[in-house]
Amino acid sequence: MAIEGIADGSIDSLDGVESPLSRKIQAHHGIDLFEMNRNWVETAQSWKCPCCDRGKFEISRIGVKRQILAKLVEHHDHMADALKAAFNKVFVVSGTDKPTSTGLALIERMAPAFSAYPPVLICEDCNNADAAAKKIISNAGRKIEWQSFSIGQIRRFIIIREHAPHSIDVAKFLELWGLVRPAYVARMNLVYEVAKAAVLQDYWFERYQGEAMAVPTLSNGFQRYNGLELVSGEALVREMAKSTVKHLSNYSRWRTEEQRPGDKPPPNFLVIIESLPGCARMWAELADSWKCPVCERSKYEVVSYKKGKISFHTHLPTLHSPAWKSQGHICMGCFNVVAAMKRELEKGYGIKVGFTFDSITPDELRVIIHARPHSPPLVDAKMAKALMNKWQLR
Repeated sequence: MAIEGIADGSIDSLDGVESPLSRKIQAHHGIDLFEMNRNWVETAQSWKCPCCDRGKFEISRIGVKRQILAKLVEHHDHMADALKAAFNKVFVVSGTDKPTSTGLALIERMAPAFSAYPPVLICEDCNNADAAAKKIISNAGRKIEWQSFSIGQIRRFIIIREHAPHSIDVAKFLELWGLVRPAYVARMNLVYEVAKAAVLQDYWFERYQGEAMAVPTLSNGFQRYNGLELVSGEALVREMAKSTVKHLSNYSRWRTEEQRPGDKPPPNFLVIIESLPGCARMWAELADSWKCPVCERSKYEVVSYKKGKISFHTHLPTLHSPAWKSQGHICMGCFNVVAAMKRELEKGYGIKVGFTFDSITPDELRVIIHARPHSPPLVDAKMAKALMNKWQLR
């Protein structure tokens, strides 16, 4: 049925040799025979290459055997191969006579961390252009075996034509290589150091012995296809929990225990914030003169620095809570107090609050907290308890 749907045009999220697009391609080239790969079949007929921005029609071209080439490939970085090559090189260079039982496992786990980009589906011409560009460097006597250019980089040096392979703009490519080469050299140096640690320091990672599943739970797939296909692990646990003893959490800690103060941020705190996408967005959307409307801390005072970690977070109260409509963004320290109070009311006392900000008004919050720079606010235990009592009397 799927094949029939592709052929009659009712399914265009897949492709095939009999699709309307394929018939258009055959008519354009005057050839019927396709050399079509799996990725072409499994992608939509409207797919466009994210690198060269050509659609499937423009990508199709005649091969050397007078066939229509219709191929899409997964473009990926080669750091996994680079790490394995370095792993073998360390044995040769160091001359060690001691085998490693955990080193290869470490290498396999570390490979994604060294990749310059995630795998991406592109046309075969763009992937071939990556290989052709590397040959330019190799022919000049410089070996860059493990370098692979991202689609943004490939786009900068290819000359794009319809129904034809890409050409390389050599001048633009060499200019790009001058920019990315230092990063490639740095990565390869790091790769070798990791491989050296994997070979010579055999304590990084331990594989579990045997073929047994390390976490044999239903939710993790254990026995999933042994008659339990329709059983939800989450629903099963929830049902069983009704007749088991459950440890009660202490939801009052927000008002009964003092949180540790943070440290003063380093002078370059702002570049750290701007390197964290979420924090950078929140920082940029507030004016330099902004102050938290509840605790009145400045942007700088709201910056948190705990355990060597810089952060800057704010929260916009919901418009569904009338008392908070005019407040604007508040700092995360104030929001955490609001959220903790709602959590205790609902989970500790069984009181239905509704929206989070319905639990307390801005004026009530100002009364029970004492602001501290770079730190969670101090909460007045007696005043907070009095607010909790008011809720219980409603």
